[in-house]
Amino acid sequence: MPRLTSRDYLIQRQYLVEEWLEHDAGSFGLLPYRHQIDLHDFYAPAEPMTDLEATRHREAMTKAFPSLPQKAGRAYQALQDAANGLPNQLIDARRAATTGVTKIGGRPHSIRVAGIARPKPDHHRLARLLLNLTKQSNAEELYGLAKKLKERWSG
Repeated sequence: MPRLTSRDYLIQRQYLVEEWLEHDAGSFGLLPYRHQIDLHDFYAPAEPMTDLEATRHREAMTKAFPSLPQKAGRAYQALQDAANGLPNQLIDARRAATTGVTKIGGRPHSIRVAGIARPKPDHHRLARLLLNLTKQSNAEELYGLAKKLKERWSG
């Protein structure tokens, strides 16, 4: 595989930034979680950066994690294959694992559920979740849930 030039890196990063921002990261859900994280770590599509900052980010990540460019490159290629309608083992395996068949109105329908890894917690979504949880639960149930979560996180 040819070496990734800075120009090619910036072109690939721009594609991922557009996918992340303009398409609400929809195609990222085609990839398993670990591969999504590799893309975020190497290309940082959710972070606004100049070309110079992006190039420095690439250099720092490559120095810290020498295998990351290859991992992220495979994930990027998988997204490209999916966008172009080409078969890709990684995407096809993920689709098979996240697709189920259920009957709706007596007829079978395929349903796919896939998660999108975000590089940072979305505080707004978490706050909405907590508000909705508070509205739907009483104080005793919340206390029990908090106690369970505390036990899970602490040990």
